[in-house]
Amino acid sequence: MTKGTSLRRQIFVTSVILAAVFLGFGQTPTASNIAGGRGGSPFSDSAIPSGAIVSEVHVYSGELVDALQLLYTLPDGRTQLGLRHGGSGGRQNIFQLGSDEYIIGLSGRYGDYLDSIRIHTNKRTSPLYGGSGGNLDYRVDVASGNYAVGFTGRSGNYIDAIGLLFVPIYVPSSEAGIYGGRGGTPFSDTNIPQGARISEVRVYAGQYVDGIQAVYTLPDGRALEGPVHGGTSGGRNVFRLDSGEYIVGISGRYGDVVDSLALRTNRRTSQAFGGRGGDRNFTFQVPAGNQAIGFMGRAGRYLDAIGLNYTPIRGSYRGPQQRRFYRFRVQP
Repeated sequence: MTKGTSLRRQIFVTSVILAAVFLGFGQTPTASNIAGGRGGSPFSDSAIPSGAIVSEVHVYSGELVDALQLLYTLPDGRTQLGLRHGGSGGRQNIFQLGSDEYIIGLSGRYGDYLDSIRIHTNKRTSPLYGGSGGNLDYRVDVASGNYAVGFTGRSGNYIDAIGLLFVPIYVPSSEAGIYGGRGGTPFSDTNIPQGARISEVRVYAGQYVDGIQAVYTLPDGRALEGPVHGGTSGGRNVFRLDSGEYIVGISGRYGDVVDSLALRTNRRTSQAFGGRGGDRNFTFQVPAGNQAIGFMGRAGRYLDAIGLNYTPIRGSYRGPQQRRFYRFRVQP
């Protein structure tokens, strides 16, 4: 089975590393040391939205650092401002973070108040915000192997003192193969809210598997649709999972694209979605004691290649709590 020469001209990807930062943590963040003056009232970014990612830092400053505020990006793409700490003055400066960038430290100078601040990430350092005053240098760092998820400190009309809230970076050994042709653009279901579970899989299929989509149920009962990977030209097939049921494997056939796909859970196997073509069979089972949390692979007009992201079973899935790296390979 072929789909024309255009697929054969696409670059053959032998390995891809996908990275994403998650704030859907189920643990209490740790506070760093706090640097600055002795005044002000304590504050802390404790009410962090489930599954949110820090995407911007807003610094309000003049001769001093007047206020600080974080902007979070939510799993559905909406944004939400955190609390503003400090006073109402100062000029707004916005420091934007990339999708795979996170805060690891702060530095600057202080006296009675915070005079200046720099933001340090895993990739770069921001400009210096604030004035040139202050008689003491400071540096606040998260512990090695961690990343910041919020601010803590003291404030009044200005930022009196500043610190960071942080959680560990976790690098699991979950390495899964992907199966299919050589075309398409890489994708991965990664930004999954805390406590979410896969409750439905939508497979768009006709002669081939056009696309696939995971639907999650949140702890409060609301549904959250993941992105569609591939096209939607084929008929939509819905495979619903019962409470306590989770995906443990996939199987099917492929050639230039994924021709057919079946889902295996801890209780049953779905029907085969798609056509009868393909010259190679594939089967992938997550390691014992694990469950699938989403799909990964490559897609364009069709589902070119498919694999699974997975995590250890801990009752119900608590959400990817820290930074996760997934490596996958194209099968020969």
